[in-house]
Amino acid sequence: MSARYTLPQHPAFSDPLSKEDLYTLVSRGSLARGEMCMDEDTGHMHTVGELVSGMRRPSASSGQARIARPMYREISPDTELPEEPEAEAEEEVEEEADETVPEEDKDDDFDYSPSGEIILHHAHPSWLGYTKALILCLLLTVAGGLLCVIQLEYGIIALLCASSTLIAVGIARYSHDYIVTRERVELIWGIIGRSSKEARICDIRSIDVYEAGLKGLLGLGTIDFSTAANAGIEVQFKDMRSAHVVKDLVRKLQRGVDPTDD
Repeated sequence: MSARYTLPQHPAFSDPLSKEDLYTLVSRGSLARGEMCMDEDTGHMHTVGELVSGMRRPSASSGQARIARPMYREISPDTELPEEPEAEAEEEVEEEADETVPEEDKDDDFDYSPSGEIILHHAHPSWLGYTKALILCLLLTVAGGLLCVIQLEYGIIALLCASSTLIAVGIARYSHDYIVTRERVELIWGIIGRSSKEARICDIRSIDVYEAGLKGLLGLGTIDFSTAANAGIEVQFKDMRSAHVVKDLVRKLQRGVDPTDD
């Protein structure tokens, strides 16, 4: 396929790229699926994820080999470059390209956000974060069981209240999403209308983790992400498990370490 896409936000890739080139850069982790690129024929902007979605790994002789091979080779004026060694060198480059690309794109194991970014961590508040509501549900269940023996109607009412409380807790839990990608941390909440708050990884100034009281004993913690642009808390992940693991994940991303390589 002819090269006809450019990346305005990436000066390092100044030459036009084909879809195979974009797929290769995404599989290496050098380019995010949410990055914008321009079609030189139509002038329209697309996300990289839209263009490479559903593509299979290109052969070594296409985009991967073209990107891996140097654009030029310096040759000393007083030496001649034999033809056969050059051909052998090209074959070695193609073989190495085949070895570096897995049979299946490793990014296929991950979920993607609506913007096309790989979701490295997706969680909800823990059930144990709603301790009071769960205790109330337990008490109503026990009371309903006892009332069924004495007065069936009251027992049914108590059990319905217990079920309603449990359903309300489930809705409250699944209406909050904690998402970490290579680019940002994001809190999404809401049932009918979905709201969100996010902070870019590169802008995060401090990460505070709090584990205290009964919830701390249960392994629950709260993470506060603060940025340099805001004196307060920008994004908060509340009542989640493995809070320190998420903190370490964000710190790795700030150092430029790709967790998908582990």
